[in-house]
Amino acid sequence: MSLSNSQTVGIEERRRRMYLALAMVASVTTGCGGGDTSSPPPLAADFTIGASPAEVTQQAGGTSTPVNISVAGLNGFSGSVSVSLSGLPSGSTSTPTSPFSVVVGGTQNVTLTVPASATVEDSIITVTGTGGGLSHTTSLKLIVTTAMDFNLAVSPAQTAATIGGVSQTFTVSVAGENGFTSTVALNVTGLPAGSTSQPASPFSVAAGASQDVTVSVPMATAVGNFILQVGGTSGSLAHNAQIGLTVLPIIKTYDTGDMLYLETDTSAETAKLGLKKAWGGSIVEVSLNGTNYVNSDDPGRQIQTSLWDSNANYSSSWGYNPIEAGDHFFDGSPMLASTLNPDSLYTKTQPIQWAPENFGGGPGTPVLGDAYIEKWISIVPGYNKVFKVHYKITHFGTDSHADAPQELPVMYVNPIVDNFFYYGGNAPWTNDALSQFTMPGSCCAYLYTPEDWGAYVDDTNTGIALFTPGQYPDSKGFNAGSTMQFTPTCPYSWDPGSVLEFNTYILAGSLNESRTAINELHKQETGPSSLTPFGYFDAPQTSPLQGTGVLLQGWVWSLAGISRVDVFIDGNEIGSATYGIAEPGVGTVFPGAPANVGFQYSLDTTKITNGSHTIIVKATDFNGKVATFATAQVSISN
Repeated sequence: MSLSNSQTVGIEERRRRMYLALAMVASVTTGCGGGDTSSPPPLAADFTIGASPAEVTQQAGGTSTPVNISVAGLNGFSGSVSVSLSGLPSGSTSTPTSPFSVVVGGTQNVTLTVPASATVEDSIITVTGTGGGLSHTTSLKLIVTTAMDFNLAVSPAQTAATIGGVSQTFTVSVAGENGFTSTVALNVTGLPAGSTSQPASPFSVAAGASQDVTVSVPMATAVGNFILQVGGTSGSLAHNAQIGLTVLPIIKTYDTGDMLYLETDTSAETAKLGLKKAWGGSIVEVSLNGTNYVNSDDPGRQIQTSLWDSNANYSSSWGYNPIEAGDHFFDGSPMLASTLNPDSLYTKTQPIQWAPENFGGGPGTPVLGDAYIEKWISIVPGYNKVFKVHYKITHFGTDSHADAPQELPVMYVNPIVDNFFYYGGNAPWTNDALSQFTMPGSCCAYLYTPEDWGAYVDDTNTGIALFTPGQYPDSKGFNAGSTMQFTPTCPYSWDPGSVLEFNTYILAGSLNESRTAINELHKQETGPSSLTPFGYFDAPQTSPLQGTGVLLQGWVWSLAGISRVDVFIDGNEIGSATYGIAEPGVGTVFPGAPANVGFQYSLDTTKITNGSHTIIVKATDFNGKVATFATAQVSISN
């Protein structure tokens, strides 16, 4: 087989190239011939950096186990490498501090300190080595877990101590959290001057343990309420708890035969409240260091409660008026029961009618009223001159005594305290300036008293105050010469079986002290008023009534607001009156009353039989309290 010229040339070319390649190999390996005889360039010097372990877990507030940072040289690299850490959690540090040096071929143990405030999370820390113009990195994962801590608790939240004595025990407890097992140093601060804790501060409590603590109060300690701080520290950890301490005066009760007394004593003051047993247990003494501020010239005075009825006539023939103390013949109301507890008094009285001659009685023949008056008297904790009187008045009669301002209570004082102070401004409970008023010689001046109190004091501003929370925002008073009177406006309707409970506070001492105490008591007295709406039904003046559109009208308001006004004929409801009509004159007589308190009802007498009928109006407020107004007796003739 013969080859073409092109095939022959191709074979020869391939042969030539093979010979050249073989020649080049030969020249390199044998050094012979005319080829290149140089060696390849050497490898560059370098290093590697590593972290072991590559992941570490550390609780916030502590220091990690060591991490080994190593540097290895390559191709003759020598010297040292600067190592820096980045990406540490906020506030965390390393030991040694970054940057630090590691000799090539060596290692460095590094620990990480994580603050207690660190966020519980995972972080990737970049470990960077720099040296010889080279830089390499590796990663370290740091897992931060919840810090060790402790919880500090004090129980109960309140304790009390009588001056010259030791408080009730309270317990301070320490609970470890997240593995905390250390001891906590505790310190009690805020103690009244001269008082000490047992054990004395500072003292230690281990995690999981507790310590009972008492406070010794010297006789000279001021009576009052104190907030004690219990601080606990362990290393960088610190926590606080608190407990209220009430320092009480020495309190005692006693019976002198004709009087029941509740008394408080401190190193500087003696305050007493006294009840006259023969006069129904009415309050005839509130004294400070022997000075009695309460007047008791007759059974109609004192500090006491009495009941009224707007259906009664008090001008020509004195009507319904059961008095806690007694009648105007000086016969006393019977005190049915009394109890002297170590720190409080209780009495139950059935009041008698002030004018028994109008009820079949007379001198020496009192007439019992249809109610019971109970009262519980105690000292307000933290105060040695503030007496709390809780009243419960039960009307057990089956009849009704229409809505009227009651004496709940009335206060008569001696003329040694003839300066009257109250708050009469438009910013109550802000310590705005007080008002002073000169009481008139005849009954009565009506004053706007939105803070629900009034005080009679002497020229040194020391005397007696009466605070009745929930009263209407006006009060009345007068100066009879031998006595001064103060009565909060407290309307109520004595319907069959009605029961009224309320608090009043009697305060002795300086005007500033009394106002400060009243401000605090106001914060505690947050419940709705127990009083009924206050108003008046203006019965039709013409008689007989006839035709359509006969107006029945009057006014009423309530601290809670009026929800409805209902009209009854002969005991049967016939409809509801329109409420909210302007009656600006009401606010003139009773300061603080709203303007739109009028009501009207258009009566169609043609739908009622001719003859004599009774009309009664009842007002209900948004608290469900019902006021029954005076009954109107009318004649209808169509």
